[in-house]
Amino acid sequence: MSPNATDSSTILREERKMPNGCANGWSSMSDSAEKQCWKGQAFLKINEIVGMVKYYGLRAYIVFWHELSMNPRVRSSPFSPPPADELVLSADEVFSTRRRRLFFTSIHLLALAGLYFCVTGQVKLYTVLFALAVGIMSSIGVTAGSHRLWSHHAYKAKLPLRIILALFQTVGVQYSIYNWVRDHRLHHKYTDTDADPHNSNRGFFYSHVGWALMLPHPAFESKVSSVDMTDMESDWVVMWQYKLYAPLAAVLSYALPTFVPWWLWGEDLLVAHLVAAQLRQVLTLHSTFLINSAAHMWGLKPYDKNINPTENMFVSVATCGDGWHNYHHTFPWDYKNAELLDYKLNLSTLFIDAFSLIGWAYDLKTVPAELVNKRALRTGDGTRKQPATDSATGNGDDVPTAPAACTNVYGWSDTDMPDEDRRMAQIYKKSD
Repeated sequence: MSPNATDSSTILREERKMPNGCANGWSSMSDSAEKQCWKGQAFLKINEIVGMVKYYGLRAYIVFWHELSMNPRVRSSPFSPPPADELVLSADEVFSTRRRRLFFTSIHLLALAGLYFCVTGQVKLYTVLFALAVGIMSSIGVTAGSHRLWSHHAYKAKLPLRIILALFQTVGVQYSIYNWVRDHRLHHKYTDTDADPHNSNRGFFYSHVGWALMLPHPAFESKVSSVDMTDMESDWVVMWQYKLYAPLAAVLSYALPTFVPWWLWGEDLLVAHLVAAQLRQVLTLHSTFLINSAAHMWGLKPYDKNINPTENMFVSVATCGDGWHNYHHTFPWDYKNAELLDYKLNLSTLFIDAFSLIGWAYDLKTVPAELVNKRALRTGDGTRKQPATDSATGNGDDVPTAPAACTNVYGWSDTDMPDEDRRMAQIYKKSD
């Protein structure tokens, strides 16, 4: 045996006799009385992890179950001291907010299960195509229906088309038409302020989905009663859907998309529900939410550089044409929701134009080119390519003067809309 091995063994035996606080007496440290052994360090690390889990678990519980309002006078949790002038939420406010949070959590978990079946190839192609078709229907119900028709009165629709759009909109489960229109008009009147139900200045998460998970800001509550909803209250299709919204949504968005694939091509009932109902609904929901978040943050501003809304092609594809948001907030009463007539990126306009051919959609309002040109030259960020006819004019001085468009106008029925805008508007397929 080599001397080095003997010497090493002797050293190790001596170290085992050292009082270092370890149960088995093992340590690689010779004279470090200030250092802990590996067991002590492991215990401290585990204790630290347990403490972090307890802290963040409790914090998540408080945020999810108790932080329900943006009003600073509301106590954030039972563990927080009450404000001097504490505002106590009603039982209905607490119940409705917690119910929405539980609903959003459950549909996202079920959607993840549906995504798993898609990724692992356990769903039939027909079911995926069916889910895509239903998703497009619901998106058109929101964009062409509750948005362009009812919120902005950008065109008019006869009874059969209004019923179709109301049913399509119900499939999306994005609140009733009445509530959707009320909130959207307030969004246009007070864009990106505290009175805006999904103020993008509060960050991406809040403007995307956070606004739906908590009670609205006090500024919103103070303004919501000022929104004129008499036109909605006089439309029996809107009020019929409002009164029957819950059962209609349960049947159209969940029951039918579940049973149709199972009945027609033998899809597994659970797979059909998770893919064609839950996953489809969550994807279309987030597509619409991108208008409030991504389309208010990222993109160009060729028509008005002074507002947050942008031109976002990705959002337009995801929403069947509602991503051209800088144009929309500049001219909210244009039925195309965009300057360019490009059906590939605006399926909702194609839908409206198709029904205008049979007379079900009429009084289609749009902005004349000279008004768009003048506004883009005056307030745009310079990214809009000017038509060749304007190049000789330099700054566009010989283009007819356009009125200073009001960015806080919610649509054609808004009394704040300038009279000159109404006179300059082009209306196609006029009613007799």
